[in-house]
Amino acid sequence: WQACALPCHAAARMLAGSRRLSSGQDTAAAAEAPPRPVRAMVSGVLGEWPSIYLELAKYRLSSLVVFTTSAGYAMAGPPFELGVLAPTLVGTFLASASASCLNQAYEIERDALMTRTKKRPLPSGKVSLPHALAFAAGTGVAGVGILAAFATPLTAFLGLSNIVIYSAIYTPLKVVTPRNTEVGAIVGALPPLMGWTAATGSVCGLEPLALGACLFLWQMPHFYALAWLHRADYSAGGYKMLPLYDPTGKRTASYCLAYALALSLVPVATSAVGVTSAMFAVESVFFNGGLIALALRFRQRASQGRARALFLYSLVQLPVMLTLLVFHGERLHGNGHAAAGEMELTDGLLQPPQPRDSVGDLVARLRDAGRELCAHEWVQSPVLEVACPVVLHEAASGDRGLKSLKHLASNIVCPQTSARREEDNEYEGEVSRVRVATSARFATFGARAIGRAASEQQAE
Repeated sequence: WQACALPCHAAARMLAGSRRLSSGQDTAAAAEAPPRPVRAMVSGVLGEWPSIYLELAKYRLSSLVVFTTSAGYAMAGPPFELGVLAPTLVGTFLASASASCLNQAYEIERDALMTRTKKRPLPSGKVSLPHALAFAAGTGVAGVGILAAFATPLTAFLGLSNIVIYSAIYTPLKVVTPRNTEVGAIVGALPPLMGWTAATGSVCGLEPLALGACLFLWQMPHFYALAWLHRADYSAGGYKMLPLYDPTGKRTASYCLAYALALSLVPVATSAVGVTSAMFAVESVFFNGGLIALALRFRQRASQGRARALFLYSLVQLPVMLTLLVFHGERLHGNGHAAAGEMELTDGLLQPPQPRDSVGDLVARLRDAGRELCAHEWVQSPVLEVACPVVLHEAASGDRGLKSLKHLASNIVCPQTSARREEDNEYEGEVSRVRVATSARFATFGARAIGRAASEQQAE
């Protein structure tokens, strides 16, 4: 026993000594190492969660939704109330985040089969399904609540409808029918209407119709090109997308071209009915013409490169189109104030116009600067002047048939808009009568003054 105990006791003492030595070395190394920053310690604990939540919210898509919402709000014209606009954008982002998260929760198994989506938080296991559902519920309730409290109940209803249609109707339809893209486009057309209703409290009018049409039609070539690019992934996930039933790509490209052509008619229609100025239709020749050219090129020969070019161009075209739509909107121009140099009717008298809102004044100056670039302003040629779209639009605006068309369109869209425009016409008529009366008085006064001066000169 002693023969065995002594070696074991010696071995234990050696092991303890080595532990003390290593412990001393670790302590010295720790003392020599620089202290770990607090920010690094916090990021070590929470660093992944912000990115996980952003991926659940599909923050790129939700940011685009927020942009279209702001365009709808700006389309209503000044004054712009930050206390309404900011909560509207926040609530819209949260509602979009909720819908996107519910979409991913429904498609976990299919996302795991696709190269493009298998690294998302749910299929990759970064977050559990109950956690994601709690995030979706929290963002949804918060978003709709903010819209109801700071915007309007109608805006909150549209936000809730967006969540329901996207997660409960569009998402299941993706494995049922290739026409799911049209249903998804309805969801994409709602955010600008949310911005409009937050500013006006109503969904009636030609302006929200134009906004919705632009967003709906734009999404079709955008998403059809995307579906063609990732058709192999969609096939692996079991989705029913149009390119999967179109080996040559002719049908997909034809759909892209048809919707691009339809989108090119929207600026012409908005200019014809007075929603925007004629310059929006003129400028649309360039940004819509590019989309049509790429869609036509895609139809001539379907390929990954041509589909990608169409998809990427659509990402640039949307902000350009919406920005110009708002910029040339008649409601933004002066917000109902008289144009520069005109008089306003106040208490039965013609008074100098009130100063414009700062945004309206900036828009007016930019429009005046842009108008100088038009051909009929700097080329003194009767032929070019007649050919100018602005001149043609102004001439057409005085046509009785076009006025009837505007009146009919207003009645179809919203009776309130028609009644408001009738009041505006009565107001303009009253202004004209006062102008005539004022001019007559000035003429009579001038004639009397001249006659009196002539009489005095003859007397002298």
